[in-house]
Amino acid sequence: MKVLIVDDSIVYRTAITQALKEVSGLEVFKAVSNGKIAIDFLKHNPDISLITLDMEMPVMDGLETIKAIREFNKDVIIIVFSSFTVRGAEKTIDALNAGADDFVPKIEGKGDIEESIKMIRLELLQKIEAFKGNKHKKIVDIAPKPVVKKTQMAIKTIPGIVDEMMIKPKLIVIGCSTGGPEALAQIFKNIKIGSSVPILIVQHMPAMFTEKLASMLDKVSVLSISEAKNNQRISNGHCYIAPGDYHMTLKKDLTLSMNQEEKVCFVRPAVDVLFKSVAENYSEQVLSIVLTGMGEDGMRGAKELEKKGAYQFIQDKESSVVWGMPGAISRAGINVTELSLNEIAMLIDEISKRI
Repeated sequence: MKVLIVDDSIVYRTAITQALKEVSGLEVFKAVSNGKIAIDFLKHNPDISLITLDMEMPVMDGLETIKAIREFNKDVIIIVFSSFTVRGAEKTIDALNAGADDFVPKIEGKGDIEESIKMIRLELLQKIEAFKGNKHKKIVDIAPKPVVKKTQMAIKTIPGIVDEMMIKPKLIVIGCSTGGPEALAQIFKNIKIGSSVPILIVQHMPAMFTEKLASMLDKVSVLSISEAKNNQRISNGHCYIAPGDYHMTLKKDLTLSMNQEEKVCFVRPAVDVLFKSVAENYSEQVLSIVLTGMGEDGMRGAKELEKKGAYQFIQDKESSVVWGMPGAISRAGINVTELSLNEIAMLIDEISKRI
């Protein structure tokens, strides 16, 4: 896997290069100082597999660079470095919408290479490992297929699947990670009917970033979407996104609770934490959806929801950026339905029609 590093800071270019040299199967092919140079280089070297891209650069910044690259190259993996600020969070969401695949907060250390290398080892390498060996597939907005694939069941249409639901769900829970913001955007912009049930979402993101994600989704959707607040009571037709760095749980009185207890599956917020709290405290029918993401977060929570008879769905491998989280649920033997993103939007619409 050949890597192109794009950063105007010589400290970060050197640090990223040194950190990536330690990873088997990676070759740092070139390190350049701005987006214009990167675009010219990529056009002459189409075998580049991955780009690390700083968002704040002279000549051509990260967002302009992503847009220009996606005009001629849809497949190269782009991981952006973003400043850990409100403005940085806004730019990161814009970058993900423009075609970036993932991001790493650029935590400023003492300015020396050793501190920067430590940060990169913690934040960047695990993301690259998730993409290594995984055939990269961009999420594309295509017409929905007429049928869906369901494990241990005959192939059925979306209306047919909803017909089989003896009790219609009163709550939808969604979990996602790598590729999640783009997947969520495609789902929510394609929903045509205002949801008749509450929707709870966990997306692996740091503080500040989830608020900007909620704002972006709210603008593209007919649904009302916001970052969740502590002790907030859930209501029909509203979507709540867990705030970055806080686990979100649902209590028996249908209020949301945030906490900063120990990370689960190395993340906070964690999908497992939400799903398990719903299994423990929610007495009515639940529908769960796990989207693209690396790791296994959501699998243990899905097992608990299965005990309560929840209807469970995962994003299919074909449309996932990384089929880690949905794949873990599939391999666990949980009875789930695989759907594309457009089919998930159709499913939510179909449920809303029936309630």
